[in-house]
Amino acid sequence: MLFSWILFIIYVVVTFYLAWLGSKRTKSLDSFAIGNRDLNPWIVGITLAASMTSTATFVINPGIVYATGWSAIMGYGVSAGIGLISGIIILSKGFRRYGVPSAALTVPQWIGSRYQDRRLTLFYAVVSLFMIAMVVLICYAISGVLVATLNLPALVGAHSFEIALAITILFVFTYIMFGGTYAHAYTNTAQGLIMIVVAVALIASGIHLIGGGLLGALREIDPNLATLTNPNSILFRNYFEVFGANFVVGFALAVQPHFITKSLYVKRDKDVNLYLVVTCVIGVLFSMVLLCGLFARIKETEFITQFITANKMGIDGVMPAYIIKTFSPVSGALISLAILAAGMSTMDGILVALSAIFANDIYLVLSEKKLQNFSQQEKLRIALKVGRYGLIGLGVLAYVISLLQHHYKEFSVAIFAQEGVYALFAATFVPLLFGMFKRDVHKVPVFVASVSALVIHFGFRYGKLTLATSADYTNPGLTAAYGLLFSVVVMLAYTIGRKLFTGRSVRRSP
Repeated sequence: MLFSWILFIIYVVVTFYLAWLGSKRTKSLDSFAIGNRDLNPWIVGITLAASMTSTATFVINPGIVYATGWSAIMGYGVSAGIGLISGIIILSKGFRRYGVPSAALTVPQWIGSRYQDRRLTLFYAVVSLFMIAMVVLICYAISGVLVATLNLPALVGAHSFEIALAITILFVFTYIMFGGTYAHAYTNTAQGLIMIVVAVALIASGIHLIGGGLLGALREIDPNLATLTNPNSILFRNYFEVFGANFVVGFALAVQPHFITKSLYVKRDKDVNLYLVVTCVIGVLFSMVLLCGLFARIKETEFITQFITANKMGIDGVMPAYIIKTFSPVSGALISLAILAAGMSTMDGILVALSAIFANDIYLVLSEKKLQNFSQQEKLRIALKVGRYGLIGLGVLAYVISLLQHHYKEFSVAIFAQEGVYALFAATFVPLLFGMFKRDVHKVPVFVASVSALVIHFGFRYGKLTLATSADYTNPGLTAAYGLLFSVVVMLAYTIGRKLFTGRSVRRSP
């Protein structure tokens, strides 16, 4: 335990030092949000790969694999992975093509500028706040790792989770508040390199099982664990949920603000190609960590059951338990550090994006008349302060929601996170896709398509909407896929209908 504490303190000190270096280059909101467009593509590539690979990949999703088996590997690891890589490659260049000339700092600003309507900027900024759900997931997962690694129950008793959660939020929110994008990039590069080493160690911990009849061993436990679909799960019950919905979700995940804005970090267009290659190679390695869920199910079921029951963590405690049981205290501490790095690397990217969106797309839009006599640079300096204050409120909100999830979550905190994140990409997919690749696009059908996606997603999830299938719509990936596909149909129907009735392409509104 002493070694774990020493390692954790060293990690905190190094991270704050890197954040301090970043703060020296952060003078206004534009440098806070995207830097000065001068980052090395290798740094951007590692940063993006680390951002894509959150604690969900290293902690939460292996627990889902543990519970549902091979179908989760196919859904999350293969289908969603291929979708995400495809989306990152295709959409990053399209976003940069319009984002650089328009000097966009955020996704909502990009949309508002593309369709020439500040009201759209405000609408999509509010929608972007759904990302708080992913912040909650990461805070929750990191706190669970801290509880296990630092042996907090022995030190602080029954409130160990609450204390670990407070430490997590204070740490990450503080260094991002001052360092912004440069702190995010510098710390993510260091965190990403640690994650690479540990990902190899985690995969190696059970690689012998793959050659020794992995599926056969799973089949002996439960035949449904070794099949492409698992009818007893709530996420992978049929081929569409495993392959179709996960590919659609993975592709659309690329529009998340802390992913797609990375294309604005670099100076030249050719730098985008390099950082995308780096991202894809590292991303494939990280996704293989999901196999640990299968290793844990075969090797350590009894210990894991005891651990997650004692700590009231459910399947979200599978990976912390697996690490404790499989590795020595020293190795376990190093691996836990990498898992912390995975969570921090994603969360700090989200926090940069949300802070910039709150300041740039909500505060500046609503205060346009009040600040009309200020220069653009003065506005950005004021907005930087507003964005930093916004992080304080966001931290309090994340703490409260994380505690609620700890006591009242449904199956896994991943379900809550997916509801929010999937709502965001379902709503923003159409305006970004059509804005990138179609010259003349009308803003009204774009807005209608986005609202339709949200209505479908939440309507199936919580309302009375249903299809003539046996699905119960507990799976947020299923409802979001329906919403996203319907929004695309809305846009295509409008475009085709306009051409048929007017004989010309739809023109963009002034």
